[in-house]
Amino acid sequence: MFKALVEQWQANQEQKRTIAAEKWEQEKRWRDEDREEQRQKQAEEEKLRQKREQVRAAEEARNAETTSILYRAHLGVLDKAATVSYVSLICHEDTWTFLARRAFGTWAPEWVTSVRQDKPGQGGPVAKQAFFKKDPNLTPGRINKQDNGMQTVEVSGDNLVTLLGQLWEGAYPSHVYLALMDNDPNKGACGPLYKRIETWLRDLEPGTAAEPGHTLVLDERLSLAQDA
Repeated sequence: MFKALVEQWQANQEQKRTIAAEKWEQEKRWRDEDREEQRQKQAEEEKLRQKREQVRAAEEARNAETTSILYRAHLGVLDKAATVSYVSLICHEDTWTFLARRAFGTWAPEWVTSVRQDKPGQGGPVAKQAFFKKDPNLTPGRINKQDNGMQTVEVSGDNLVTLLGQLWEGAYPSHVYLALMDNDPNKGACGPLYKRIETWLRDLEPGTAAEPGHTLVLDERLSLAQDA
């Protein structure tokens, strides 16, 4: 009887060891499967990350190439503008005020008020006017105003280059920071005005010694204006 009990106990212990070994093997398989699943997941995530990185790099390359092409074209526009002796810009005073403030910075009331030039001095800056960007050196007589707000402004090729540079920066800022810091509510006009001047320069015929200047109409409202 005692021998039978011992044998039964030994059999029970062996069965427990067998069950424990099977359980351990099953858990090991589960752990291996979990690890393999995790490795596959990480591998897929790495592939997706690499793919996103490749797409981002390709997009950056395309953007850089586009920017380079545009900038080279912009330099060509500036080169053409630099060959102009002077140009008479015909536009509304609001258009000129927008252009001038972006390019040169500070203006006196005489520049932005619609008055006829009945006496010397009404068409130019006040004495010792400080421009925090650049002094356009527009002497009295180079801004001729009309009663309806239209005006003719004679600017040099050098000033035209400055205007184009500021319009370009407003339309295609070189850095996101510059775009965010530009709080001009009318900055959306930079692109169209730049394009208008660019198109005019592209079709511009060379001047002569007798007639070195040119005329550029910036506003569609020219029909409302009197003869300058």
